[in-house]
Amino acid sequence: MKKFLKAIRLDNSDADLYKQSGACDENEWVCSGGFAVCDLSQGYRCAPRCYCDGSFISISSRSRCTIAEVVEVEDGDIEIFKDTLAQYLMFEWKAPDYKTARNVACEEIDYTTELCETFSSEVWITVTRTPGNDGAIDEKYDQYQRLQIGAHKI
Repeated sequence: MKKFLKAIRLDNSDADLYKQSGACDENEWVCSGGFAVCDLSQGYRCAPRCYCDGSFISISSRSRCTIAEVVEVEDGDIEIFKDTLAQYLMFEWKAPDYKTARNVACEEIDYTTELCETFSSEVWITVTRTPGNDGAIDEKYDQYQRLQIGAHKI
């Protein structure tokens, strides 16, 4: 089995934060989102600010989320995620052709899958991106134990 990311919504703070792109729905499939990050060394290009430096992005929309859960998925799901992202890049981001969209989608989905393998299932993660050397973007991921809401006696 492989691992991938699902959006977590603890409250409405993502809806307030991601006014530009919209907030992901609970349990929406998300990827790292490195393909959709501003040139952080030049500052943000979106108004209102997109917060791409600390968010994940949906594979089927421009929606973002701050927290994602690492979950197990079937191997076949990874190919579906690649197709979904490629189609979205074609129709909504106006990729020049399907081959280009599919290559970007494969790279992003594969990166997210590899990233998830470094974490245990059912942990929550966040990302912080900063300008790195030579125009690269440095990413730092933090992990948190999944909350078991309603599972504890008060």
